[in-house]
Amino acid sequence: MKNTKKEKTKKALEEAMANLLKEESFNTITITQLTHAAHLSRSSFYTHYKDKYEMIDKYQQSLFNKLEYIFDKNSTKQDKTILEIFQFLNREPLFAALLSENGTKEIQDFLKNKFKILIKHNLQIGDSISFKHKKLSHVETEYGIMYIINALFGVCQMWIARGKIESPEQMTSFIIKMMH
Repeated sequence: MKNTKKEKTKKALEEAMANLLKEESFNTITITQLTHAAHLSRSSFYTHYKDKYEMIDKYQQSLFNKLEYIFDKNSTKQDKTILEIFQFLNREPLFAALLSENGTKEIQDFLKNKFKILIKHNLQIGDSISFKHKKLSHVETEYGIMYIINALFGVCQMWIARGKIESPEQMTSFIIKMMH
């Protein structure tokens, strides 16, 4: 039973953080705001974490492992990877909030780097995006990849900001169309 209560407390804090990130940046959120939004006492928070940075760090480490699994499992299937990321964003409100403009740079950089690896890998095997027929130099290809990564990330942020109205399948279809 203790484990269940511990998990409920952590989930309440994660949901509260996700809701607070809709209105303000991570750096300005206080423990008082967080515990009030989660309907918990400050002592409940400090039972689990020393501060909000540790809370997010633990969440992000767990998240990094889940994202690594998605990217590794679908390393040659760009469309499946993108779909799973959107599905994950759809069911993980704190992940989505951390990717928003109010979120943390660490998770944003991590996801951008994973997209970069995916795009470079698919470029090498000739799948989906192909700059080869455009006769781009190495530097132009690197700029092109960065352009695609930032466009993809920007679309994710816009989808989150709009309230995730479109389904993950619709978003994946749109992105794949834009990448071709």
